[in-house]
Amino acid sequence: MVDIRRFIVSPTPQLSNDSEAQFPGFLLYLLNHFAKSIIAQFVGEASNEGKIIDAIGVIGISIFADEEFKWRGVSLIDVLIAKFHAVCPVLWGIYGRENTQQGKQRLGWARAEPGGPFVTTNVHNERMLGLGSGFASLTLRNFSKNKKVNPWPNTEFWRALTWIVNTPSADITSTHLIVLKSMLADHVEKFITIFGHVAVAALRTAVIDFPARAPASESANMLKVVPDVWKKNLHLTLE
Repeated sequence: MVDIRRFIVSPTPQLSNDSEAQFPGFLLYLLNHFAKSIIAQFVGEASNEGKIIDAIGVIGISIFADEEFKWRGVSLIDVLIAKFHAVCPVLWGIYGRENTQQGKQRLGWARAEPGGPFVTTNVHNERMLGLGSGFASLTLRNFSKNKKVNPWPNTEFWRALTWIVNTPSADITSTHLIVLKSMLADHVEKFITIFGHVAVAALRTAVIDFPARAPASESANMLKVVPDVWKKNLHLTLE
């Protein structure tokens, strides 16, 4: 047994003594490895159809919403969130310069091997595509007809979107643009269904205003064409 409070950032119930904070260490170990697998799957499916990533998101959020894997009604979703924060920091408003070692580390660039050089730009970009889409698949779930409580509510998607689009112009990187595109490209219908008319206003800011003030790059151009794709495929007009 372990003191589970060491692994939870979310508010926890008041306890009369430390023994009430005990949680099976082996179950925590399994949930930890499950969280790692979820993230690895998001990265691995980055180049495939969005439906695969969405299915992974359903599985992931369902496990952490299950009462059998909670502690006193508190989900251990923080275990997954901590790992997501490490691999995709821009979702929490963190930014840095991609042309420096420290900046790459702040932006979540992986290393080819522990202590070794950072992965190539193409590998990094593909990782961010999978992680951005994976984040959306986890945080844009509809629990309105589900008896379970959503452990990672929809407001977390809105928060992450806000953090990214409010990045100072001089600090916008390709990582921000790629993550933002992958968050929205295949999930825009769910985003609008959940947030309604305000989502459309947010989309204008995200895919029109944001790339317009970003430094010129291929990533910025990719985000700029997203409204045209939505207009053609979904009959969604943002202008």
